[in-house]
Amino acid sequence: MQAWAGRWRPDSTGKAIRLARLFDSASGRSVVVAVDHALDHGPVPGLEDMGATLEALMESLPDGLIVRPATLKRYASVLARKDGPALIAALDSRMTASLPGGDVLGEEHRLLATIEEAVRLGADAVKVLLVFGRRNLAVHAENLERAARVVAAGDRFGVPVMVETVLWGLSVPADRQNEPEWVRHICRVGAELGADIIKAPYPPSGFAAITRELPVPVVILGGGRTHNDEEFYRMVGRAVDEGAAGVAIGRNVWQAPSPAQVVRRLKVLVHGRRGPMPGEASSAGEG
Repeated sequence: MQAWAGRWRPDSTGKAIRLARLFDSASGRSVVVAVDHALDHGPVPGLEDMGATLEALMESLPDGLIVRPATLKRYASVLARKDGPALIAALDSRMTASLPGGDVLGEEHRLLATIEEAVRLGADAVKVLLVFGRRNLAVHAENLERAARVVAAGDRFGVPVMVETVLWGLSVPADRQNEPEWVRHICRVGAELGADIIKAPYPPSGFAAITRELPVPVVILGGGRTHNDEEFYRMVGRAVDEGAAGVAIGRNVWQAPSPAQVVRRLKVLVHGRRGPMPGEASSAGEG
């Protein structure tokens, strides 16, 4: 049983039912693939054809997908299936430039959809960013307030809220975005804010203490595309050993030559099973 399982229970029937769609009943963990990048970054390699990417992911059926509300609307024919993944709608966007990849102009951050809209479109849960290290304290305060409002709405509607706590503010050097003490701090803030799930960077040390201390599940984000696949898989294995409730990974899945194969291997690592998952080919776990 996960460390958090004995300290936390969903506070509503709606949350309990929706979380059961996301977290495996045997392992208590989840393999989530994030495909919400294009709104912030433009046509990211691997997401040029969203329909084709989603269909490729459906070959291996991750436990969850993080998508934009518009993706739910436009690709319902791909996503609507009885054995499909739980759907997590990303509600907000962080903008530093007016052109994707352009010069940094500021730290704007807005909520672009509501929980009501996400639920109407079929979402099982929602996600919001909580970005630390802002140069402008007012932007940070607004981010906290906005995330708190989403958490409160989740409580009203029985919808789980994933809070993605990250060190992406302009005052944080890129090489310190996984700083162990800072990661521990931001995860705790997200939990105190009322998150049902924390999505966080995996620090080089101290992660086991985070998962022991927090009363909610913590899934790790993947970051940029790695050039060492085996090290990536070892990192996932270490995180699970240290109490991670799973992964929420994007580019290391859909920028790989075979996204379905990556998902199959992640499911073996995260759920601790050997051999194929139910309904999968016998090659599961290879590669």
